[in-house]
Amino acid sequence: PAIEARWGKKGYELPSDHEAWDLEAYYIAQGLVNFILTLSPEKIILGGGVMKQEQLFPKIRKEVVELLKGYVQTTEILENIDNYIIYPGLGDNAGLLGAVALTLENNY
Repeated sequence: PAIEARWGKKGYELPSDHEAWDLEAYYIAQGLVNFILTLSPEKIILGGGVMKQEQLFPKIRKEVVELLKGYVQTTEILENIDNYIIYPGLGDNAGLLGAVALTLENNY
């Protein structure tokens, strides 16, 4: 809804080179940098409708590196960021299948 409110179109209606994606990548990267600095996650998995815009991941990764300004010196961020910030391997089914796996693990 925020993308549509700002740009007058739903995200999937915007072309991949629209300026909206640079702004969205910047906003998402700001949030991720806060998570990285406070929680130090081993991996960041981003899913949902907006993240289906494939052009976002490279932009987000670039912004994260720029915003961190070298403060975090880990291999994951410096050399392997493409495998650090990722889309869920199970796509839209990740949440459902994860819940099923936890249920099976805890009940059997």
